[in-house]
Amino acid sequence: MFLLFILVSLISFMGSLHPGTVNLAVVQTTLSQGRRAGLWLALGGSLPELFWSSVAAGGLMLLPMQLAWTSWLAYAPIPVLLGMGIVAFRQKAVVFTTLVTNGQAAGSGALFPFWKGVVLGGSNPQLLPFWSAVWLYLSGSVLVPVGQSGSLWVFAMGTAAGAFGLLGLVAWLANRKRQQILRYLSGHWLNRLTGVLFVGMALWQLIRVI
Repeated sequence: MFLLFILVSLISFMGSLHPGTVNLAVVQTTLSQGRRAGLWLALGGSLPELFWSSVAAGGLMLLPMQLAWTSWLAYAPIPVLLGMGIVAFRQKAVVFTTLVTNGQAAGSGALFPFWKGVVLGGSNPQLLPFWSAVWLYLSGSVLVPVGQSGSLWVFAMGTAAGAFGLLGLVAWLANRKRQQILRYLSGHWLNRLTGVLFVGMALWQLIRVI
């Protein structure tokens, strides 16, 4: 179970490197309202991972896996992961439009940072197919006991822990290294790193099922 938690946390951490709306909101909130507000937003942004990963894994666990057609489920993660990898490669670099001077932004959001994070994270349409693909990907591994009792909750906790670890790190870096973190998030390298991760997972799954 510990290995499952660590592996899922790592996948979630790496997957969250992709500079999406939550990552950028954490940076902007930290720069304009301080590190504490950024961490509250990071916490709110990571909690939807619990819900969507539980829905994904729980729904798949309810399927009657003894049926012959379910063997095709092993192929399901391949197009999902491959597609997300291609999207990451093709996405343009992020450009900040909010002017920040001495830690003060031109304006601040009306929502409390925590609930703003919950809304932004919960509205991510990629969470359900992504965690469904990851659950199916891990189900075929002898190293990860996804079939054991309580594995769903360990899986869900790992998704949230990894996401919060990354978002918390983003908040800390944004507070300590303001201009540097803006340059990193505005570059292409994070998109390419995320794309390599997803494409690599898709290719490994293909090798396993062939």
